[in-house]
Amino acid sequence: MAISPIGARDSQIMSPGFSASGGAKTAGASATGSKGLNAELEDYLKMSPAQRMREALLKKLGLSEDDLAKMGPEERKKVDEQMGDLAKQEMQKISDKAKGNMIDTSA
Repeated sequence: MAISPIGARDSQIMSPGFSASGGAKTAGASATGSKGLNAELEDYLKMSPAQRMREALLKKLGLSEDDLAKMGPEERKKVDEQMGDLAKQEMQKISDKAKGNMIDTSA
């Protein structure tokens, strides 16, 4: 039995933004609308780590950059504080995991 490589059709079926019937995008599959998945990936890879973290924090809060642009200064300040708190929590989780992984190799 020969194993064939994954083709374009197979990768479309396995991708989260596609349905099994014909590879058409499903409703709500992408926040960017008609932009292709490859373009989304390219945009993501062009981001700095800080931009990626900001986007992830906004996503956790259910917001986008457009939502922030529409907010007033007070609302924006509150969101910035929430994002700071979330970032601290994430960094604490990472720090706690790192502490548990330390091994004394001095012996």
